[in-house]
Amino acid sequence: MPIFEYRCRKCDHEFETFVWSSRDEESLSCPKCDAKEVKKLLSSFSSKGSLAGVLSSGCGSGGLGGFG
Repeated sequence: MPIFEYRCRKCDHEFETFVWSSRDEESLSCPKCDAKEVKKLLSSFSSKGSLAGVLSSGCGSGGLGGFG
């Protein structure tokens, strides 16, 4: 179930919502001012921790025969 971030072009309110299809996206409105003029934002992906432990763990070769 995809969650997208949007910003209202009228009141500048940012919000997240579930979007099942392009039809759902067309009917979106700002939850603060009810305006239909919303813009999808680029979301950044984040995860807990860092890759440092994974990259230096020595686990596996990633299918590269030990040359990765």
